[in-house]
Amino acid sequence: MRMGGTMKGAAARLRWLDRAKGAGIILVVFGHAWIGAQAAGLMAPGPLVRTVEALIYNFHMPLFFLLSGVTFEASARRRPLVRGMKEKAIRLLWPLLLWTYVFAGFRFLAGGAANTPGGLSDLIGWPLPPRDHLWFLWALFLIQMLGLLVAAPGERPRPAWLWLVLALAAGGLVSVPGLPLGPLTVNAALHLGIFLLGIWLARQPPLPSGVPMALRALTVFGVVQLVSFALPQTVLGFQVVAALLSLCFIVMMNAPQGDGGRPGRMLERLGQLLMPIYLAHTLFTAATRIVLFKLTTDVMLHLVLGTVAGLIGPVVLHYAARRVASPKLLGF
Repeated sequence: MRMGGTMKGAAARLRWLDRAKGAGIILVVFGHAWIGAQAAGLMAPGPLVRTVEALIYNFHMPLFFLLSGVTFEASARRRPLVRGMKEKAIRLLWPLLLWTYVFAGFRFLAGGAANTPGGLSDLIGWPLPPRDHLWFLWALFLIQMLGLLVAAPGERPRPAWLWLVLALAAGGLVSVPGLPLGPLTVNAALHLGIFLLGIWLARQPPLPSGVPMALRALTVFGVVQLVSFALPQTVLGFQVVAALLSLCFIVMMNAPQGDGGRPGRMLERLGQLLMPIYLAHTLFTAATRIVLFKLTTDVMLHLVLGTVAGLIGPVVLHYAARRVASPKLLGF
């Protein structure tokens, strides 16, 4: 990413990236705690439930595809094509395989206490199409395989305009009615354009920073969210809204100067621990909900403790794994 070629610029880049990842993963964990509480019967379906869900799901997963695109090209060009494909496969497919069966085992043991109880067949079933939130790993794997074919070969990086053209073409193509997309490819196709947009973004000048710019981004973010409720639900509409919201979000995350104080450092640390939190958070939110359900049906308590457990539990698991072996064994 073009950040003026200085160590200070590189550090700034890492900070806004990590802050965006950290804030994004909080939304992921809270979103699953919210949906879990509804599925458990703690909240009745209604306008509030649907509105909160829409505000989060309008952009929180596209945001991670955009951020993955930002860091992709530099990483892809450091390795030969075949080696890059092998490393991406190990990094994404091993946690997909492992955690598919971890969650299947948890559901089997939890029985009727789980929102979606699992049977013995889940423990011996094929992990594809991916289940639960693990769809992200499979979609990102497919996208990165395509990206490597474009980015890795050749001595010079592809021109920035090419990535933008490919992003627009991918977004338009997947919007064509009747395109034959099955459960193995639909999420990759839906998010390919925003991933490519992230590669293009990495080649642009530094992101605008500062509180005034963040407030402008927040205003646009709010307007786009509001307008999205009046738009028809189309694939193209989803992609445009998700791209605009994600871009505004990362500008907002670039507002703090220096380390951003304690909140900024906390977000950065959560962003650096993105993989363990993403993989394991539903295990801890579900377990917390099952235990709390025996004691109270207070929705706010379920949401707060479920979110906190979903953030802290995987971090504790990560550091515990580091004491005995490499966290990579758990896909971290």
